[in-house]
Amino acid sequence: MDKDLGKNDWLKAARMALLKGGVEAVRVEKLARSLHVTKGSFYWHFKDRDELLDLLLREWESEMAEIIPRLDRRSVRETLLTLVRVLVEHARLSEEGDVPSDAAIFAWATVSPEVARRVNRSEQERIKLLMRISGQPDRIELFYLAWLGFVARGQRVPGLRKRFPQIARMMLKLLLRPELKGKRRSPSRRKLVRASESLRKREAG
Repeated sequence: MDKDLGKNDWLKAARMALLKGGVEAVRVEKLARSLHVTKGSFYWHFKDRDELLDLLLREWESEMAEIIPRLDRRSVRETLLTLVRVLVEHARLSEEGDVPSDAAIFAWATVSPEVARRVNRSEQERIKLLMRISGQPDRIELFYLAWLGFVARGQRVPGLRKRFPQIARMMLKLLLRPELKGKRRSPSRRKLVRASESLRKREAG
């Protein structure tokens, strides 16, 4: 029966629709057709389209709080290596619709002031965390701008997104120039935990 289709099935279909066609492609009828079910199945899991869209945005906002506990905090280098590995894994999963896509969310923000406001807020939290990890504000800003450029171009040239592991390694080399290695302590567990708790409280509010 249609109602047996899980909530995660609808979310995955919505993530893929958002990535490939933008927010206008995230329509109940279109999603139902892609899943080969009736619209009735959707309403077993969601009140309406707005609830689905809000969930898509909230799961993206919560990603950093979920990533923080996975970081290796033995040194700056190990922390950044772990972060890049997580980002590479995330990029692959986002192409399959299993997790939110930065490219899809950023494109959505260009057509919605409210989404843009929330994305900007989350971006600031991400940048602050990266700065705490590396202690290199200038490099982190350059790192993040390079990432945004890659994401934007990936929307225009989807095949480019397959090169993300290579691009990520290049960006990591920039952050791990010799003068950074061994000269700065990694962020303490306490600081990362506080950052994670701060993100979770903001999202809950």
